[in-house]
Order: sequence, then structure tokens, then C-alpha cells
Amino acid sequence: MTEGILPPRSCVILMSKRLKSIPADSLSSRRIVLLGKTGVGKSAAGNTILGQKEFRSELNTISVTSECSDVQANVSGRSVSVVDTPGLFDTQMKQEEIMIEIVRSVYISSPGPHAFVVVFPVNMRFTEHEQKIPQLIEFMFGEEVVKYSIILFTHGDQLEGETIEELVEENEALRDLVGQCGGRYHVFNNRDQNNREQVNDLLQKIDTMIEENGGGHYSTQMFEDAQRFKREEKEKRQREEEERKQQEEKQRQEEFERVVKETEERVRAEIEKRQRQETESKRCTIL
Repeated sequence: MTEGILPPRSCVILMSKRLKSIPADSLSSRRIVLLGKTGVGKSAAGNTILGQKEFRSELNTISVTSECSDVQANVSGRSVSVVDTPGLFDTQMKQEEIMIEIVRSVYISSPGPHAFVVVFPVNMRFTEHEQKIPQLIEFMFGEEVVKYSIILFTHGDQLEGETIEELVEENEALRDLVGQCGGRYHVFNNRDQNNREQVNDLLQKIDTMIEENGGGHYSTQMFEDAQRFKREEKEKRQREEEERKQQEEKQRQEEFERVVKETEERVRAEIEKRQRQETESKRCTIL
């Protein structure tokens, strides 16, 4: 796993200075970042939230989003900004490139997103990649990201009479997934973009999450703190590894010196023994 996912230091400093001049959030504004694998319906979900086709969306497994894009619109009387991101584990891009581009979403949605909406289709095959997504998101954004995360299930039209609550309850893997993302989830039918109730319900759940977070949002400072902690942990592991290697080398050297000393003593004792034997032999010959 790549650990150096921060943008260049000069870029971070420049963006941080720019963010300080941005006024405080309007209570009616919401900033949302969409996360998920390629083909799960992220872009379509963004279009559904905005109520208009802004993001390119196609039904295939080849990513049509290679970089973050931000669109703002008036949704139910409030300003809503949505950032679409490249697909996690996209095979068309290097993993490091994907991660660098995704973390850029924090700065695009400055001074930081109110919600990370993690998108999964309701009919997904829960593979090893799906299991790793919450940990990967936490790796990129730090432990605090969980407080600002909500799962959005797409393809709600395929539930076939079953509620999303029933689906989550009866599927242990889904329950665990939801638990890793703070226990919050919602479902969309992206085929019915005129259904604004599903969008208003999502925004209400995001509002509730914001209240639970004391009215705040995930900030660029949280991101930079997480990156600094990651660097410090990496440096700590490197120091510990170096100390371990030095200790092992010291032990090997001490063992080598011990063996050499014992060998010298045995050789010396053997030589002295032979010298005594030769002396005794000569004395017997003289007699």
C-alpha cells in the first residue's frame, strides 16, 4: 500500500493559505464527496442529488471519471456541492495516482466536506475489495472520516419489494460494512431522478450526522493532521526497525566474539596440552 499520498508540500501550504480566507459555512450549504469503486453508480448518484445530469455516467466497468469534478446546485432551497471522484481500485490508473486524486476532493470541497458518501450497489458481490474499502478510506483520510461517512446503496429498483433495512439486517457482511461506516446508510433509485424525496431523505440523514458531529464538517486540518500522524508513525516504525537491526547486529557481533574467544581458549588449551605431553615424552626418553 502506498503511504505517500499527500500532494507536494508546497501545494498543501498554498491550498491551506487559500482556505483561511474562505468565510464560515452557511447553515444551508452542504458539501458532499462521493466515494466508491468504478461502476457502482457514483456519478449517477451525483446527478440524482443535483437533480440534473452534470456528471458523465455509463453502465460499464470502465471508469469514466479520472479526476475529481465539483458541481454546485440549488437542491430543495439549499446550496449543495457534490464532488465526484475516480473509482477505487480502478485498473485504468495506478493506485497511487487514484489515491492522490481522491484526497484532492478535500481541498476541492473547501473548507471541507460535510459528508463522505460511500457508494455500493444493492446487488453487489461482497468481494475482498469491498471489505477493504472502509479501511482504505480511513487510510486516506484518517480515523475521523468515519464520523462523516454514510453508505449510499444504488440500484434501489432491484430490491424487488424488500426494504434496504431488511437487506442489511439479513446480510452479515452488509451489517459489518454499515457498522464500519458509522451505522448510517441510505438507498437511491438513480433511474427515478424525479423522486426528490429520496434526495431530501439523504440530506436529512446528513443533517443528523452533522448535528451529531457538533455542527461541523471534515476539515482540511483533520486531513493534514491524519497525514502528519501517518508520517510520524512511519518514521517511528523506521526508527524501531533500525534499532532492531542494530540490536541484532550487536548480538551477532557479541556472539561472534564469544565464539572466537572460546575457540582461542580451546586452541590455546590444546597447544598447552600438547606441549606438556611433548615435554613429558622427552623427560621419559632421557630417563
